[in-house]
Amino acid sequence: MNKYAQNLFLSLGMLATASVYSQCDIDFDFGDAEFGVSPDPLEDESFENGMLDESYFDVLHILIPETAAGIDSTYPPTLPVDSVIVLQDAIDGNGVYSGIVFTDLATAEVFHAGDIGLEVVFNNNDDSPNDGTFLGGGQYCGAIQGTPNRAGLYRISIDVQAWATIFTPFNVPYTFDNFSLRVNCPLIAGVDVSNANSLNGVQGELTVTLAEGVSATEIAWFNSSGLQIGTGNTVTVANPGTFSVLVTTEECQSEFGGWVVIDEGLDCTISAEVSVTDADENQSNGALEVEVIDAEGSWTATWFDDSGLILGTGPSLGGLDGGSFSVLVVDSIGCSVEVEGIEVVTRLNEADVLSWSVFPNPANQSLIITGLPIGVTWSLFDLSGQVVTSGFGRSTEVVNLENCAEGLYLLRVAGGKGSTFRRILVQH
Repeated sequence: MNKYAQNLFLSLGMLATASVYSQCDIDFDFGDAEFGVSPDPLEDESFENGMLDESYFDVLHILIPETAAGIDSTYPPTLPVDSVIVLQDAIDGNGVYSGIVFTDLATAEVFHAGDIGLEVVFNNNDDSPNDGTFLGGGQYCGAIQGTPNRAGLYRISIDVQAWATIFTPFNVPYTFDNFSLRVNCPLIAGVDVSNANSLNGVQGELTVTLAEGVSATEIAWFNSSGLQIGTGNTVTVANPGTFSVLVTTEECQSEFGGWVVIDEGLDCTISAEVSVTDADENQSNGALEVEVIDAEGSWTATWFDDSGLILGTGPSLGGLDGGSFSVLVVDSIGCSVEVEGIEVVTRLNEADVLSWSVFPNPANQSLIITGLPIGVTWSLFDLSGQVVTSGFGRSTEVVNLENCAEGLYLLRVAGGKGSTFRRILVQH
């Protein structure tokens, strides 16, 4: 099995069956690659850290190879991949977990995603009626989300099957490890950063403030290479860079990272611009992307919310609701630039701006819709997704419900800028 196959299947394993909550957007640019993933665990990339009892969201992007050689180099490059299937979570009679298994590295306990408060919602672009099936040559994504109820550093193993056809269809099962997700306990209130200044001979400094009531048995600091640089609440930084702190208590161990110490004595020309994709109403699909100009060598970007908490690292940040954000970019020689006051807003669709309304609800024989603009459409759906009745926008619309069975329906109003829904209860 080659590196790319392991990379592929490690990522596909996160796409477990889950109750529908929201779907990710299939929008990652893989360039000229025939297959790949983002984030890539084989490049030491992983999902963003989660926090115990707080909402979590991250997205995995996948590009499926077209040929079996991309899955296993022992197969000919002319053999096309029919599909890749993520196996269902299961526990056999001996208590052995299969599917997508989360193993706590500290206790060796095993779980499925739902056991720790998470779910995985995937988008297979409707390429197959089986939600766990992904076709060769297609691009897909999966969202890990929920509210984690158990802290820990989890190693994830994944069981999948790849299908191809040589005279008759056949499948090859694989299990992969080493994809990780950390769920932290709320052990710290924040980290204060004092920058270095090489012109004045001043070193940087990092100081952690523990959350109220937290008593640490150990505090250790690490640089971006994973080397420990000190212990205790405060550490001196000899070389500017990106740092993390590992806090251990009697009940929990959690790592918090992304704090950047820069050298204010450098003569720098670096600059940055941020493009914003606003969030749709009731959707966490806002996004930010930074373009860096005149950086020396490679650079890192760290994203913050308006309270100064780190949201993520990398050239882009997704899964956002409306709010105010900032980004700090540091290049290989320690030059930095910060873009502050970045606003992501929630896009209201056309129908919401005009404040259309509907009554009575619950409804009996008829339903009245008011405030509809010219050019929009309305549709009444039952819970199976079938359109019961529909029409076009006018100031007042009367919908006849005499032939509708009692129960719950969805009323959709759609315009050029999107659509919005209301739940309608019919009671005769």
